[in-house]
Parts: sequence; C-alpha cells; structure tokens
Amino acid sequence: MSPNFIPIAVATSLLIAATLGTQALPPRQQPVSGVVEVVDCASRTITLKPKDGAAPLTFVWNESTRFSRKDGCAKRSFDSGQTVRVSYHCEVRQNVLREASSKGASADCGAVCK
Repeated sequence: MSPNFIPIAVATSLLIAATLGTQALPPRQQPVSGVVEVVDCASRTITLKPKDGAAPLTFVWNESTRFSRKDGCAKRSFDSGQTVRVSYHCEVRQNVLREASSKGASADCGAVCK
C-alpha cells in the first residue's frame, strides 16, 4: 500500500460527506384557511384573512399553482369574502401559493380574473 493512500482516502471521504450534507431540501408547505379579502389579477396576488384572527397574508400565484373548486370552476375564480384553504411556501421572501381550494363554492362560478 502506498503511503499517500490513507490521506487521499480520508480526503475523499470528507469530500463525499460534506457534499451529501449540503443538499437542498424542498420548501416546507404550510396550510392556512381564511376569507379572501382581495384578488389582484395584475400582480397575481390574493390577500387572505386567516380564520385564527391573525394579520392578513398576501400570496403570489404562478403557473405551477393549482386552483380547484368543488364545482369544477376554472382557476383564479375566487371571489372576495369566499372561504378558501391554501397551501403555500416561502420563496425569496414571498408566500407562494402551491394549491388553493374553496370550501363554499358559489353556483354561478363568477371569475375574478379573465
């Protein structure tokens, strides 16, 4: 065995251990339920007043956000005053919606954003 083998093996093991320990974790999703206060289509935001009485939260949606209603209406069709449940994660200091669904969907499906 070469005298250089042990330091090389130790250095390789340390490099592998350091690399495995620094893998990025997926963002943690958080659920919240509340009442829609404002839907701003231009900035793609929804402001929600949580049910627990906390301060209103503003969420940004993007192309990967899933919107669903129990009556099958199109996405981004939530009305002010409607109760919704959302899952979101923090991304670059913004609350990004991952999924939003209404609890008491209206029968007329009046879309806010067209």
